[in-house]
Amino acid sequence: MQLYCPACQSAFTGVSRCPRCAGLLLMPEEAAFLAADPDAAAPRPDRPTAAGRLVVGTVAALGAYLALRKFLTGWAAATAADADGWWATDDALVAVLVLQAVSAVFGSLLAGAGRSGGLWLGCVVGGTTGGLFLAAEVAGGAPPGYLVLLVQPAVLAVLGGVAGALGGRVWAGVPELDMPTPAVRRSSSINLGEVVAKPQGRPTVWWKVLAGGAVVVVGVGFADPARRLVERNSKGALRTASMGQARFLSAQLATLAVLGGAALAAAGTGAGVRHGILAGVFGAAGVAGLTLAQGALPAPAGYLAEHMNLDAADGNNPLVLGAVGFGLVVAGVVGGWLGGTLFLPLAPPNMRRGRARLA
Repeated sequence: MQLYCPACQSAFTGVSRCPRCAGLLLMPEEAAFLAADPDAAAPRPDRPTAAGRLVVGTVAALGAYLALRKFLTGWAAATAADADGWWATDDALVAVLVLQAVSAVFGSLLAGAGRSGGLWLGCVVGGTTGGLFLAAEVAGGAPPGYLVLLVQPAVLAVLGGVAGALGGRVWAGVPELDMPTPAVRRSSSINLGEVVAKPQGRPTVWWKVLAGGAVVVVGVGFADPARRLVERNSKGALRTASMGQARFLSAQLATLAVLGGAALAAAGTGAGVRHGILAGVFGAAGVAGLTLAQGALPAPAGYLAEHMNLDAADGNNPLVLGAVGFGLVVAGVVGGWLGGTLFLPLAPPNMRRGRARLA
C-alpha cells in the first residue's frame, strides 16, 4: 500500500517512514485533508488606500456641512425677524464656525477609523476642509483679512487630528494574522485534538465605574440648577412656559446625564451591563447621600418619585430613596448596554498596527 509524505510530496510503498526525511508517512485518507500548499499565506483583505480615505473623509465633511448649512438657513428663516440681516451678525458667524468644526470632525473620524495612522489623516482632512471653507467664505464676499476665518483651517486641522486619532483608536484596524499552516512532520495524525482555551470573564474597571457614578450624581443633583442658570442668562431666548415644563426639562437633562455616566463606565470594557449596573448603584448611593445632606430630593428625583405615586416631599423615607435608586439602576442598565455596544473593547496593543506580533 502506498503511503504519502507531506514534506517531500512523494508516495512510497512498503515503508512507514519517508526514506528522504524520515518523517512518518500518511495514509491516502489522511493526505486528502492536507492543503495543496501548506505554506501559502491566507488571502489578505483589500484595504482602502490613504488617498482614498482622504477623498472620502473630505467629501463626507463637505456634504455634512452643506446639509447642516441648509438646516441653519431654515432655522434662521423661521426664527429671525430679518433672516438676511441675521447672517451678518456675530451669532451667525459662530454658528457657521461650529457647523464647520462638526463637519470636519465627522469627516476625520471616517478617515481615521480602522487605521493606525488616523492622526495625520485627520489633520489633512481637517486642514483641507478648512481651506475649502475659507475659500468659499472669501468667494461669498467675506473679507480676506478676517482673522477668525484665517485661523479656522488651523483649528480644523487640530480638531481633525484629534478626531482621526480617536477614530483609529476606538475603531481599530483589523489585524493581519500571519499564521501559515504548519507542515506535518513525524506524525501520521492530521486531526489532532484542539486545545480550547478556557473563556475568561471581563474584569471590572472600577475607576470607570466610579467616574460614571460621579457623572450620575452630578447630573441628577445639578440638572435643575443648570436649567435655571441657562434660563436666567439667556435673556429670554430660552424659557419654559410653566413649572411642569421646567421640571420635565430638568428630568430630561438628568436622564441624559445618567445614561451618559453609565455609558462612560461601560465603554471599552466588554461587560457593559455589569458596569452600567454598578454605575447606577454608586450613583443611587450618591443621590441618597445628597438627599440626606440637603433634606430634600433633587428636582429630577422628586419628579420620578411623584410618577411612582410616592411622596416626593419625604426625602428621608427609605421607600422613596429605594424607588429612586431602582430607577437609576434601570437607567444605568440601558446606558451600560449602549456604551458597551457602541464602544467595544480595544484589541491588545500588539494587534493595533496592521500585523499582529505573535509571541
